[in-house]
Amino acid sequence: MTRSILTIAAAALLLAGCTSKEPGDPTAGATTSTTATKSPDKTTTTSKPASGDALADFDACAQVNAVASQLSLSRIEPSGKDECDARWGQTTTAVKVKAFPDLGISDATGGSKARISDTSIGTRKAKKVEAGVTDTSCLIAVEVGSKSRVDFYAASTTSVQESCDAATKLATAIEPKLPK
Repeated sequence: MTRSILTIAAAALLLAGCTSKEPGDPTAGATTSTTATKSPDKTTTTSKPASGDALADFDACAQVNAVASQLSLSRIEPSGKDECDARWGQTTTAVKVKAFPDLGISDATGGSKARISDTSIGTRKAKKVEAGVTDTSCLIAVEVGSKSRVDFYAASTTSVQESCDAATKLATAIEPKLPK
């Protein structure tokens, strides 16, 4: 299990560094659009999150807990902002769910040995990154918006196929709960 935890920690560091960055200076963008409706007796104002905020209310650990019994997940723990780690059944496979509100699936990358392919999870576009961090790791990046995604990462001590099976099953179980 220690090896799995170290693999997840290494993967998190690598994934954090393996996203493309846009050149230039950062500028603030719109975070909400507001609509005011006026009637004779009252004014109603509604706010709608901008596309990058679609994941503002996404709770990775709540979603992992919701499918834990279905997938035999254990040792479910938050591991940072918008992310959650768990153990996959009685295996040495560790899984992670992490929201990226400002990165699309095209930003999902891996190391020099990574094999990247297009796929789908439910009705959503996704990227599959095999051996992106280690020889036996797998990432399924599921599109939420054009510039947002949720990653389902798995690391096994046995094979990339075992990792991809776990990541795909976890993504498939949680995908219906992702924001539209």
